[in-house]
Amino acid sequence: MNSCSNHNKFFELICNDCNVLMCSACAPQHKLHSFEHIDAIKSEINNHNNINNNSNIPSFLDIQSKIKITFDSLKSAVKEYEQLQQTEDEISSRFKELHEFLVVEEHKLKKPIIDNKQQLQQYVESQITVMKSLNLMNHQLNQFIADSDTDNIQPNLPTTATTATSLSSSSLSPDTTESYQTSTIIKSISQCSDHKEFIQNNNNTLFDLTYHLQNFSDKTKKDDYSLLNLIVEHNNKLKSNNHNNVKPNQLQKYQLIPNDQQLHLIKNQLQSTFKLAFQLPQSCILSTDVNGKISVIDITDQNNIHFIQKDISTNGSKITYFSCVVVGNHFYKFGSGVSTKNVRKYFRYSIDNQTYDEIEMKGIEELNLVSVCYDGKDHIYFLDVHSKTIVNIYRFNINNSTFEKYSTAYISSSTFHHLAFHYNNCIYSYIPADKKIIKFDINIRATVELPVELPIFQQKATCTDGKGNLFVLTNTGFHQINIETNEFKQLDNSTANMNINTHNLIYHQGNDQKRYIYSLQGKSQNYRYSFEHNLWESILYDDQAESRTPLISVFTNFGKIKNEKNLKKI
Repeated sequence: MNSCSNHNKFFELICNDCNVLMCSACAPQHKLHSFEHIDAIKSEINNHNNINNNSNIPSFLDIQSKIKITFDSLKSAVKEYEQLQQTEDEISSRFKELHEFLVVEEHKLKKPIIDNKQQLQQYVESQITVMKSLNLMNHQLNQFIADSDTDNIQPNLPTTATTATSLSSSSLSPDTTESYQTSTIIKSISQCSDHKEFIQNNNNTLFDLTYHLQNFSDKTKKDDYSLLNLIVEHNNKLKSNNHNNVKPNQLQKYQLIPNDQQLHLIKNQLQSTFKLAFQLPQSCILSTDVNGKISVIDITDQNNIHFIQKDISTNGSKITYFSCVVVGNHFYKFGSGVSTKNVRKYFRYSIDNQTYDEIEMKGIEELNLVSVCYDGKDHIYFLDVHSKTIVNIYRFNINNSTFEKYSTAYISSSTFHHLAFHYNNCIYSYIPADKKIIKFDINIRATVELPVELPIFQQKATCTDGKGNLFVLTNTGFHQINIETNEFKQLDNSTANMNINTHNLIYHQGNDQKRYIYSLQGKSQNYRYSFEHNLWESILYDDQAESRTPLISVFTNFGKIKNEKNLKKI
């Protein structure tokens, strides 16, 4: 249907707000809505370009771009699928190796048992052969005696009546291969109280006399020769079976004595040996909200920045952005902040196994607000800077987890220190309210104050690139300062629409050498700055956490953490 049923006119328009087709007479019903005319659409198609920047009509370039983005997304999904398949195959391979080991150990334990069982099975089979021969001879003797003297039937021997009963009952249960199996015979012997019951229960199989009766009719001569021949045949069977006719008396008796305690320990060790470690992307951001919960953001692919985990609990610990740092696969937080609790503890979060520990600080004073940085080697430095002109500088050895008071700095400012960072074996601490940077030389333990020519703003965010440049974001602009040359540079000033609360920025240079800075504050306030385009743009549109205001973030570049065989619990 290509015409409007209400006005009997051809469709000429698309309402972008309602996503419906319209004729010209329908337009008043869509007042203040955005719509496109078919002529404009055809013009866009013919021009292969979208001239009207406000148009909702996708150009050919837009469509091709979306196709590329969709395919790139598919490639990313397939890559993740293949990685999952590889991990699944690795799990199967490892457990197959373990299964094979257990099978070998099981067979080692069972071998002497099986050997003894086989010897006993051979003995049972030989004795069954003897018993079958005896039963047959018993029947023939009864027949011989019955023919010789029908009135003199031995009372202790089965009669032909019994045989007849056996024959008549042979049709009740079919002869099956299973009935002749040694395991079935052993089970039958175990269930019978005496030999009569055993013969009776197996008279259709082991002790079936049908074939004999068909070949030993009443016409067969019952004389002395027949009796002697019967005994000879039986003796031949005994002789042919002689090597299996002696019960093995030297067989060892075995009893399994499991060590349940050790078995339980082994099970626990196995459970701790095979675990799935969380595989982090090459580049990611760890962020913590005001409730102390950690999220992980994948920034490996700049076209697909996304959360890969959210709201990892830290036992309710409040984390301030200036007091935390990432070292290797661990995230550290020092000081209690404004709280009076846990002033003698530091917190360590393991990125690969996602565990959070509270650890007592020994050999150090109580700490509240501290500014923290890592020297890239063996130590984390932190400055006890809360409203103090005498600043104690401590350091933490990441190798042996020991603290020491390293030095004392005397400064002219007692206001808030926004950011501490390490560069060229010096510690720098930015004090925005006093427009200065404190520089502490680690080697000579000397302190100097450097001026920073920036206007004083109440709200700001900062970071460093590790190359001597300090980046400061305020509600009026974005600035770059070189701490060695004091060179000042105004970057993108399109930040007036950003709701900037005091927080840390995150600097990152990817494998393609492109540089970015991230400002993450929660819902609708997550941005990325591109040095290449000198522009801020919104990211993480799906972040719905109102509590990420401000979002406290730490950047880390791990490289891929591979699944180890001693995988830790996540």
